[in-house]
Amino acid sequence: MSNTKAVKKSAASLDISVRKGTLAVIGAGAWGTTLASMQAQTWERINLLTDMPHVCEEIIRFRSNEGHIDDLKVPWNIFPTTSLERALDHSQALIVAVPSNAIRSVAREVISHNEDLPVVIATKGLEKGTGLCAIEVWFEEMKIPLTGSRLGRKSSTLPGNVMVLSGPNLAKEIARGMPAVSVIAGFDEFNVMKAKKYLENFKFSLFEWHDPIGVQICGALKNVYAVGCGIATGLGMGDNAVASIIWRGLLESGKFIETLGGDPAVLLTPAGAGDFVATCTSEKSRNFALGMRIAKASSNQPKGVTEGAHTAQEALRRARSLSLKLGLLAEIWSVMAGFSHPQAILEASCATPEWTSFSVSWEAVEKCFGLRAGLTGSG
Repeated sequence: MSNTKAVKKSAASLDISVRKGTLAVIGAGAWGTTLASMQAQTWERINLLTDMPHVCEEIIRFRSNEGHIDDLKVPWNIFPTTSLERALDHSQALIVAVPSNAIRSVAREVISHNEDLPVVIATKGLEKGTGLCAIEVWFEEMKIPLTGSRLGRKSSTLPGNVMVLSGPNLAKEIARGMPAVSVIAGFDEFNVMKAKKYLENFKFSLFEWHDPIGVQICGALKNVYAVGCGIATGLGMGDNAVASIIWRGLLESGKFIETLGGDPAVLLTPAGAGDFVATCTSEKSRNFALGMRIAKASSNQPKGVTEGAHTAQEALRRARSLSLKLGLLAEIWSVMAGFSHPQAILEASCATPEWTSFSVSWEAVEKCFGLRAGLTGSG
């Protein structure tokens, strides 16, 4: 039986359809390799781009990527390459899963090759030096800066082919075939629905959302609060302290999103509360593990990229530019930098904020808890 027929037979037995054609994935770290392996179940071919020749060779020879994720057998229909042209050749869509500090160069290269290609950005974090999230960087490279009230709003003037993916997606669990839910968000309803159809499978459910900026801010900031939760856990502060940090982290994230013009109702989706819970409580979370190591004064670093360590200072810089005070996030950064005692994190999580609460419309609440996710929320 041919490889293509084998994929079709497997997919048919699970009552899902094979996506005829090729999907490109840029980034062969833990998350990129996991996404490629999961999508290989329903796409005929996956082109996986990496800038690391040794990773490319390891996948070709041994069907593994041990340097980034353990115990994952990379499917036969994933074709690693170090050439962007080969990766995008005949591809119907693209997933980008690179660290935040690499997103601008990737965006520039992809846009110069084909700016109309459907792109789903799975990068979490803020760009060093600008504090921009990945989709903002992408639009800047398309010469379409997001400013003021356009943030988080549906607009016919914004490209609908660029979307974001975020949620409680611990790579190790997904790599082992465990179920997960995530959020696919963009400014164009049709493209979001289409991306959901082509990326969703029987163990990976997608929730549609209209505000990609809010989704990305949640995905970036929760990494910082996860470090704080790891520190609290490592110092034996207890589950109540961790819950307090999560609550305050959600509150500060919501105010940040609203100040940018986004929809804070995203906190009620898997990209908000869902991602916070998974990242802030699981030892499989690299940022939570980093916090544990800080608490125990360990020099051992968890495998992969810990975006929380890079994001905190950028988030604070951007918040200051918006005249917004994020007390807990500031204290977590201060502890990571060695300026404050870890006890300051717990005190900041319980302090009264200096700003009034953000607002969430009842319409948005109904949408979040409705039977079908849609793109008709407030904003």
